[in-house]
Amino acid sequence: DASSPLANQTGVAPLSLTPILDGAGCVQPESGHDVVVVDDKPETMQSIEQAKPTEQSTVVTDTPAARKCILLAKIEAAANKKQEVQWQCEYCGEAGPKYETFDLALEHESTCDENIDWCMIHFDSGKHFKLHKSTEVLGNIRKYLNAAAADYESTHPGVIFTTKNMPGFSAAVPQQDNAKDCGVYMLEMAERMMRNTPQIDNEFVKKKGASKNNFFGSNSFNKDVVVQKRDDI
Repeated sequence: DASSPLANQTGVAPLSLTPILDGAGCVQPESGHDVVVVDDKPETMQSIEQAKPTEQSTVVTDTPAARKCILLAKIEAAANKKQEVQWQCEYCGEAGPKYETFDLALEHESTCDENIDWCMIHFDSGKHFKLHKSTEVLGNIRKYLNAAAADYESTHPGVIFTTKNMPGFSAAVPQQDNAKDCGVYMLEMAERMMRNTPQIDNEFVKKKGASKNNFFGSNSFNKDVVVQKRDDI
């Protein structure tokens, strides 16, 4: 009975005992008073002793009939209790949202802002000239993408490119010492990207290009390479 103080104290879930007690071999209550079904767990038995049931309560002890009733009660409790299994995104971790089903969590994970394995990379060999701001260059590309996405609003609603879902950074690259080798440096870096493309994954994006093979770096090639390329051209 849900109103039974003993049931609340021992943690016994309020159950509908009518169909259980109708089963063959179950103990029938001698009166309309509360009937408390307990298991043989030490903590439960200790709670029973502390509760000191009154004469208005009938405690069903460890008998074959009582064990059958306990089993039926557990089956009914499992059937009635809503299982609150929650799933979460692998990339969000414990701080992220929780989902009732695996499919919902998987759907979120596929578009999670923390699960980004693409990015924009600005190669600027003349940073010390301060002619280009990476934030402006990358921001202009996002503006263009958002303008283009507006044409597909009917089929792909809600597509908006931000710094979070379309990140970008300025790579660490060798710097030129004159104002004429911009194109040569650009060609050299493009060829290196094509010959040995780095693996772009979530870790690569978060670390802004830092990887195990140190693909980027201010000393990844020297000026002699640029001089030779200009001669080849």
